[in-house]
Amino acid sequence: MGCCSYAKLKSSLVLLNILYMLIALIMIAVPAFAYSMNYFTSYSLIGSLIGAGVFLFLFSFLGLCGALHHHQVMLFFYMVVLGLLCIVQFASSITLVAINDEQQAQILNKSWVSATNHSRSEIQKAFDCCGFDQNVTDSIIPPQNCSELECCKNLYKTDETQCYLNETIGPEPDKNVTSTGCHPCSHKVSEQFSYAAKVSGAVGLFFSFTELIGIILAIQYRNTKDPSRAYSFPGHGGFSK
Repeated sequence: MGCCSYAKLKSSLVLLNILYMLIALIMIAVPAFAYSMNYFTSYSLIGSLIGAGVFLFLFSFLGLCGALHHHQVMLFFYMVVLGLLCIVQFASSITLVAINDEQQAQILNKSWVSATNHSRSEIQKAFDCCGFDQNVTDSIIPPQNCSELECCKNLYKTDETQCYLNETIGPEPDKNVTSTGCHPCSHKVSEQFSYAAKVSGAVGLFFSFTELIGIILAIQYRNTKDPSRAYSFPGHGGFSK
């Protein structure tokens, strides 16, 4: 019975860390491919994603080695780091899921203000929008290159503010609204941000539970005696139950 329990715990921990390693490879490969195809031009974003992937790969390799060799020290550090990751990821995921519209608007506004002109131009081009809110924020940081956007090309405007959205209400009784010009980026980006935050939060919650399972498996496996070894003192095959 002990042998079966030991084998099952070992196999489960090995498979879990192999899964983490595959995810890490995806986290490394996808940003690198996206950068090579010019989908993203932000060095900081690409570097952060690849760095996170490398860390996850090395961490999973530590857990895999600890599981294969039933190494007490490796498993201990694996449990400690995994516990910290689980806490941080769970808290971050709850924050993303529970974020409201006001907090979302503040985050987007701060991000827009702190972004470079090149990044703002890239966002305008990607979402075919002009400026952030076409109000207070744009009076502080005037938009650039709006006249080159598809939403403004047909207007033949040279002043960036002339590319702003203009809505005209038609006569009675239909009162049809006619829109010309470009929408503010806050309108288009907020929809994408809200969706991404909810999805990221849900995925983060899922992985935080897998990390909790990993912690439980590592604790039980670390304290289970290796039936193939004759000794049972700490540090060599685990503790006897």
